[in-house]
Amino acid sequence: MRLSLPFLLPFVLLAQVVIAQNVLNTLPGVCAGVKEVSTCKIKIIVPTSVKVNMKTVKVPTWNKCKSKQWALWNCPTLKKPLRVCKGWTCIPGWEKKSVQVPSSLTIFTKEIDLCDEIRRALGRGLGDKFIKSAEAICGCFTKLQNFATTGSFNAMSLRGEMTAATAKVADDTLSIEKCFGKVSLPILNNKVDIASVLKSIAPWVIAQAKDIDLSVFRSLARVVTVCQAGNCNANTISAAVNNYLTPSFQLMEAPIKSVLVQWDGALTRIQERVTDINEAANSLASNYDIVRAEFDSSKQKICEELERCDGPGVPKFLDRVDEVIEAANRLWPVRGPLDVPSNQLGKRLADTIQLRKDIKKNPDSASLVSMIKQGKFKKISDIFLFMPIVQRVPELAKQIKTDLSPLQDIVKQYKQPSGEAQQNTWSLSWSNIIWPDTELTSDSPEADAALIAELNAIDDLVNKYLSSHLLAYSNGMAIMDAELRGFSVVNGSFAMETKVATYKRWTTISMDMPCSKKETKVYKKSGLQKSFSWKTYFKCKVAPVTAYFPKTHVPYVRIRGGAGIDPNDQ
Repeated sequence: MRLSLPFLLPFVLLAQVVIAQNVLNTLPGVCAGVKEVSTCKIKIIVPTSVKVNMKTVKVPTWNKCKSKQWALWNCPTLKKPLRVCKGWTCIPGWEKKSVQVPSSLTIFTKEIDLCDEIRRALGRGLGDKFIKSAEAICGCFTKLQNFATTGSFNAMSLRGEMTAATAKVADDTLSIEKCFGKVSLPILNNKVDIASVLKSIAPWVIAQAKDIDLSVFRSLARVVTVCQAGNCNANTISAAVNNYLTPSFQLMEAPIKSVLVQWDGALTRIQERVTDINEAANSLASNYDIVRAEFDSSKQKICEELERCDGPGVPKFLDRVDEVIEAANRLWPVRGPLDVPSNQLGKRLADTIQLRKDIKKNPDSASLVSMIKQGKFKKISDIFLFMPIVQRVPELAKQIKTDLSPLQDIVKQYKQPSGEAQQNTWSLSWSNIIWPDTELTSDSPEADAALIAELNAIDDLVNKYLSSHLLAYSNGMAIMDAELRGFSVVNGSFAMETKVATYKRWTTISMDMPCSKKETKVYKKSGLQKSFSWKTYFKCKVAPVTAYFPKTHVPYVRIRGGAGIDPNDQ
């Protein structure tokens, strides 16, 4: 079906009206109608009445007696048929005559204060609020929206680049932020969305630095760009960088220290175990000759003098003791391999303690200037180069791993033998091997008593010279092994990552505003017509509009650096 143009015309006009109205109900449409409203000096001209203006014109008019002349004419009568009359006669003709005619219309107007008109449209309370906020809404807000489309804005917001252009972006947006602050226009953020990223969850510890907001970014970007241009003032650079680092280190100290305290504890405990093992090894080495001599003497007496080595139990017991003595003798050579890591442990422990004290230490100005000159600090993620603690923790971890590596080899070589030797010693007693009913039934009670005395002497010998030292040795090995396996820098699980999280900041405007429309009145009078147009204001709901600030950057360090014995090993 084809529709005729007359049928469609009303719908076309209606659509145009709707579109025009939608344009009015946008922020640009509102702002276009309230320019400079915050001054309250703008007037609106509105019509009040109209007057017809008259003018004099010459109008051609037919005059039956335009002029007169003396004339003779026949005027016969009955008595005087030849009568002639004389007198003035009218001569008709056209002539121009002045008349008053309507010439134009004058429209009388009056001035209305724009602020009063807005208060009328919105109500006094809302009207005053809008007037106060108009500069922020129509100036600062719109400017921020435009900023967000520029390349330098994105370079700062998304990549954190430090350039003269991004420094200007920070400066300009700071001015906008102050503009919003004057009228209490709320600035929102979604920092809560990165809370989980910045939360320490085992085995990771998060050390969060201070937020790099607009003010911090501007300060850093300024000194960087000026220095890279050739004007490097060490004092200015140090002040700008340290003004950020000092509060950052305050935040980062506790989590980093919590890791180093674990290292401190692990190194201390390992050092103590090394000492225990060394002392036990020294005792085993110095006691070997005594144990060997006294055992051999007792064995000779039992077998040769008492002649009691022919039963199954006594030789078995003596062989067990001999094995324990030799097993202990094979353990004391650990002293040599322990010397090097033992010496290094003290140094690394001192380094760890010192590093805990240096967490909040700022870099020297010379290194700052040098790094900036070399172009190493180009974006926010490079801020970690200015944090000595971030560089030193991985370095210390590497040193500790290198220095404790020999201990892992020692554990592999000596842990199992020491454990077996200790276990064999702990369970070693002649009464567990020799049965009195079968081997202590000689005809001579005195001979049995002599045998028992020698067997007890051997038990006492092992207990006195071997048992406690083997226990200390094997316990030291077991605990040291557990400490090494639980120490992240040794077992390979240590990791330290530098990252930068970001969150958004924005302001959204959603309120009743004074929309404006063009009003036109047509005056018709005395055949004349004249129109007058002016703006009228009405309350309208503007769709919510949002403007974004550059993202705020949050540098943080993730450390997986635990230490301590695994509960499963205890």
